[in-house]
Amino acid sequence: MSNYNEHSWSDKFSWIITIVAMVLVAILSIGLLCALFIQPNEEKPDEQTEQAAVMDDKGNAMMSGTTYAMPARMVFATTAAEVSNASEGITLTATIQPETAENKAVDWDVAFVNPSSSWASGKDVSDYVTVTPASDGALTANVNCLKAFGEQIKITVTSRANVNAKAECTLDYARRILDIALYSEDRDTCPLEFGSDEVLVDLVIPSYEDFISSLHDGTLWAGGYGTTWLYHGALTPEEENDPWTGWADEYLTRTFRFSDYTIKDNLIVEPENEAGKPYVAQVESSCEVASELCSIYCNFATEVTMTQSGGGRVYSFQELFEGGFKFGNNPLAILAAQDRWEGFAASPDFTAELYYDYMEQFVSWFQENPDTPIAEYTMTYTGKYSTFTRHYTFRYNPESVEMPVVSLELDKSEIVI
Repeated sequence: MSNYNEHSWSDKFSWIITIVAMVLVAILSIGLLCALFIQPNEEKPDEQTEQAAVMDDKGNAMMSGTTYAMPARMVFATTAAEVSNASEGITLTATIQPETAENKAVDWDVAFVNPSSSWASGKDVSDYVTVTPASDGALTANVNCLKAFGEQIKITVTSRANVNAKAECTLDYARRILDIALYSEDRDTCPLEFGSDEVLVDLVIPSYEDFISSLHDGTLWAGGYGTTWLYHGALTPEEENDPWTGWADEYLTRTFRFSDYTIKDNLIVEPENEAGKPYVAQVESSCEVASELCSIYCNFATEVTMTQSGGGRVYSFQELFEGGFKFGNNPLAILAAQDRWEGFAASPDFTAELYYDYMEQFVSWFQENPDTPIAEYTMTYTGKYSTFTRHYTFRYNPESVEMPVVSLELDKSEIVI
């Protein structure tokens, strides 16, 4: 890979994607005596924005409790046991033509499209998808997805009167995000581990004299973590021809856990070619900070800029943290992580008295609210077929929340012996 930035880290995402409808051609198989064919679904594509657990080849949502003409393709975005609208499976009906055919009995079969593939080898298809006819020879059957699968599965319906009269439905599973971690490249650690919903950080309070140097020597930190995302620079020909961006997966596994799949939905990397465009994830993030802490930050900003602002300018929390509230191991280091405020420590108003005063205010709040999150974060990844939302909180480890000794003074009053 030449001239390519392999990976970078970000706390905020704002990608916009275009969702492109997918249209496939139905498969027709005509026999000599009678024909079994896929009855087209006359309904218009589902225009609702809510994503469905199962979709047909025209983008229509498929729900339990409704019988559908057998489509050429079905895409599962979750297993039936995980969502109420597919918990009982999807009911399909095949249609024998002509209607006057006397023997309309059929056999249903399910199999991996390529049972010898590296993923399917040694696996039993019935562990992933079951097809249960309503009765022996029935034209209606229930399809149930039990697990995510990584090899396409094919349902075949065959006429008992004419084995050449058959119809097929290909099943795909769209990749889902199962879990997210946050990784810090600088510290080579995950402040948010897989399976956790909280970032617990030890509070660090250096002396006033050491505060500025601590921002640059790694003692204090804020931000510098995130979920992995990659962007395109100069790609090799092999990468340009890879719509599923397989070359990126080794990096994405640092901060993402995915389901098995046959369709690579929720792409975190936007490919340059058009083949993968419909599957690129749109990412949104939000953060809420405890209101009392917002007030402390705003008061501090007003005082530390007293000289420059001509005295008394009131800052809003949104002004202070336009770039997002990036958690760290010191509350003022979090403010310094903002581009506009990284140099506040050089202000003539940033005195030792001001520093220790506000550190005490922060520590007092942390001690009075040891179990209250300092900040709550929500990240949502929306692909073509599925959405994943990660909610986590940040607070300081109560065992580390204490105000250090600042100085020791002697009583200078006169002593009479």
